[in-house]
Amino acid sequence: MDKYQNLLIKWCDALLLSQITDESDPYYGGFRCEADEIVHGRADNAIYPLVFAYTLTKERKYLSGARMLLTFRKKLTEDTGAVHNDFTSEWRGITAFSAINLLKTLLYFGEDLPHDLRAEIENCARASAKWVHDNMVIGFHANVNYYCAAAEVNALYDKLYHDGKYRAQAHELIEYALSLFTENGFLSGEAQPHDGKSPRGCLPIDVGYVVEESLPCLIEAATILGDEYALEILTKNARKLLDFMLPDGGWDNSFGIRNNKWTYYGSRTSDGVIGAFSELGKRDAIFIEAAERTYEILQNCTHGGKLYGGRYYYENGQPACIHHTFCHACALADAIRARITEPKDRIALPCDEKGIGYRYYPEIDTYKIHAGEYLATVTGYDYATYTYPNGAAHAGGGTISLLYKQGRGPMIAGSVYDYRTTEKNNMQLPTDAIRHATLLMRAEYEKGGVKYATCLDKKPKILVCTDKDGVFVLVKSHFYEAETQTAEDPDRVATFSYHFSPSGVEIHVADPGDARFVLPIVKGMGEIVTKNAFEKNEIFFLTGGFPAEEYVFNGGDDLAIKII
Repeated sequence: MDKYQNLLIKWCDALLLSQITDESDPYYGGFRCEADEIVHGRADNAIYPLVFAYTLTKERKYLSGARMLLTFRKKLTEDTGAVHNDFTSEWRGITAFSAINLLKTLLYFGEDLPHDLRAEIENCARASAKWVHDNMVIGFHANVNYYCAAAEVNALYDKLYHDGKYRAQAHELIEYALSLFTENGFLSGEAQPHDGKSPRGCLPIDVGYVVEESLPCLIEAATILGDEYALEILTKNARKLLDFMLPDGGWDNSFGIRNNKWTYYGSRTSDGVIGAFSELGKRDAIFIEAAERTYEILQNCTHGGKLYGGRYYYENGQPACIHHTFCHACALADAIRARITEPKDRIALPCDEKGIGYRYYPEIDTYKIHAGEYLATVTGYDYATYTYPNGAAHAGGGTISLLYKQGRGPMIAGSVYDYRTTEKNNMQLPTDAIRHATLLMRAEYEKGGVKYATCLDKKPKILVCTDKDGVFVLVKSHFYEAETQTAEDPDRVATFSYHFSPSGVEIHVADPGDARFVLPIVKGMGEIVTKNAFEKNEIFFLTGGFPAEEYVFNGGDDLAIKII
């Protein structure tokens, strides 16, 4: 077996060890989750990788696990074929993901299955695919990732059963999704309406969902349909999205509209991009390299056969949510099927560039900066959904949301201002092993028990320029509160200047009042040089999964800090 297959078997073995095998248990067949202490309803997605594991090893334990998952699935399935997200949710859009994995099992491994198991899977798959076909049409009230999943369901169904109605609907959904891509390769639509705009003209975009869910579904659907036109566009957009892949295989989603669910390699309940990149590797060798780096980050986040939500979860006492493993096992199975070869010579990705410059992305009001070995993201992204005041208040305000040094790793890794379970059963809670606090760089003050921070300003002024020495950024930000999205003093402004150069990053902060400046640096990844006094605290944040040293500077003085 090659390393991709070995990782799949490792994950599948861990899933079987987590499976509830006591027939008297009401959750028989599901997986116990040590992180959330619940049984996740989407566990049946693991049928596909478990059956694949059986075809690779001929060990019947994997078929037994698949059978038990079908029993578990019945507890969440309506007579219509719709499947509920979990036992406390009425959401049925995830029927698409259940149908995808059952249809893939039949399409790719149906001949390897015992007759009775194949018949049972087929009955479930056909009923769920029909529900998707009848209900998940244009106008269905859901984010765009569900439209992409529905396109794949319809394409798979047509491939298996040669039904023109499903084929036509797959094409229609793909065409709709293609219309939502921006010139920079982003897919708009992780909110409703899909093309809604913020006051600054930003669109509802989340890198984690685009690369780990929407793009893979569209690529699989277009491949099955033989839609060369769509594949050309998707390949070009995927190439552009590589601007946000980090050298170690992680993804910069430090500003995303749904980055409250950010894992360093993608998003909390998505399948992953490794399969899609392996497929695109047949068209462009750069995607073989991107798939390889994805494998490396997934391997680095795996301990005891389980995929953790970040590189540093395990060593900081944070358990693994089983959702990561059973979802990403599906994409890894796709990668094994599509994989051409392991790269003999490593290929440079956009993140490997060592020059000096920047690129601006107006649809997310974000700048990607490179200066020697330093990569950075500065964002004024202002799109907010109904979840923004409830724990999904993402980076904005002209803050440095991400700073990465090649050869070392992430130095700054911000995401949301306050971690709350905006999706109760899809987000784990931190343990008490270490203080849990946001990693967003910010100026901040408190009044009347309410915190106001510059990283929440939706209308900062950001000026960027460059010369032979580096990239200069000047930012003026107001202080805003997360829940009401208001300023206590609308006239109060903090001024930040950043200088990105091959020798490090200089930060200057000026505030007319007594706001403190908070600078969390990922532990072991960077040093600061300053003459200003500070306090230092040990913290950790689940979104992204980074331990950090939080440097806190008192307000009132001009601050000068260099990160190296």
